[in-house]
Formats: sequence, C-alpha cells, structure tokens
Amino acid sequence: MLALSVATACDPRPRVAQPCVSLARERSCSPFCAPPAHAGEPDAAAVESCGGGDDWTHGAVWRGGELLAELLHAQPCLVRGRGVLEIGAGTGVAGLAAAAAGAAHVTLTDRDLSASSASLSLNPALQGAVDVRRLAWGDAPSLAAALSAAGGRFEVVLAADVVYPQSTAALPALLETVRNATAPLGRALLLYVERDARVSEALGAGLRGFGGACGRVELGAKAALFELGGAGGGAGGGRP
Repeated sequence: MLALSVATACDPRPRVAQPCVSLARERSCSPFCAPPAHAGEPDAAAVESCGGGDDWTHGAVWRGGELLAELLHAQPCLVRGRGVLEIGAGTGVAGLAAAAAGAAHVTLTDRDLSASSASLSLNPALQGAVDVRRLAWGDAPSLAAALSAAGGRFEVVLAADVVYPQSTAALPALLETVRNATAPLGRALLLYVERDARVSEALGAGLRGFGGACGRVELGAKAALFELGGAGGGAGGGRP
C-alpha cells in the first residue's frame, strides 16, 4: 500500500499550456499550468450547454490530474526507472510528471493527442523519454500496438480524472484496458474525484470485478487514489 507524503512548495515542474481550472479555489499557485480560465469546475448547466458530452473536459487540467502529478513529484520512487503508460492522458500532466520523476519511458495515450502533444512540446528536456499514441479504451489493436512498441506490458499505468458522469458508459472498457496494459507484477494508479454518487457506485462495482488487488488512499475531499495490482499482486488490500 502507498505511504503518501505531501509536496509543500510550488517549485518548477513540467509545464502544460492548458489551465488548471479545478484547483483555483484551493491553492494560491498552480505549479504545472497556465493561469486558470475560471475558478472551479463547471456546473451541470455549463456541461449541458456543451451538449452534455465530454467536450467540456478538454483543454484543461482537472483536479485529479494535478493531484496525481503532485503525488509523482513528491514520491518519484513510484515511477523511477519504470515503463509508464498514461491512459486518457488529455494534457498529459501526470505522464509528464512521471517522466520528470525519472521514469524510464512514458507513453501518453488518448483518442485525441493534440493536448498531450502541445504539452510535450513545452518540455524539450523530456521529449527523449516520452511518446504519444492514440488509444481508445477497449480497442485491442491500438493497445497491442502500444504494448509492442514498449516491449510488453507496462510496470505502471496512470489514469487521472477519467471517471466522471459523462464517461460512465465507457467504464468497463477503461478497466479492461487498465487490466490488459498492466504487467503481472506492476500497478495501476487511478486518481478518482467524485462528482456523482452514482458514478462512485459504478466505479466500486467495476473495481470489485477487476480481478487483481485493490487499495485505496484518500487524498482530500472527494478525491481518492486507487492502486490496482496486476495478476501477480502489487497493491495492498483495501476497499473499492
């Protein structure tokens, strides 16, 4: 199980061009991101005005992404020297933090790679250790291509803020991708921020059927890190 520590300084870290919108009310500085476009996450009316889909999540670093990046910055041993995959990377902030923490190689994946590619362009020192690949959850050919390029399953799989009301239908495909991408002795780190109790129930049900060890660490109000072990273990016990 993870023993978490907390980074206390807003010191230099990998940068992304997009704003961190969800932490504007919680911290006085934003170490990874451009200045926030607005304070707080959009409410239900704002989401509905975007058609009710997931387009409103694009172009920003949400709370889970920054929390996971902060964790990797504070505890680089989680990824140092390991092959890392970030799924649903969006801006790639967690994967870039893993690269800065000393990961052997990081693969950023998503359906749309524009935000990840833009972030990578801002971090030339990391470009030799990071690549970007298109990967849709549940899509076996694209996952097989990523695994082939990496030489096998990944020692660490990262996912931050990929479970939210508009993505619930894709939850089985997400967990399938996590399971198939994680090495038998590896681990997946899933950072979840609760926005709807029904989504939390669905996630809990999915994790109970995940097929590997599962641990949970609370990271503040309605934020939790799930540590999922591969078939050979790697995570401590805990409640989903």
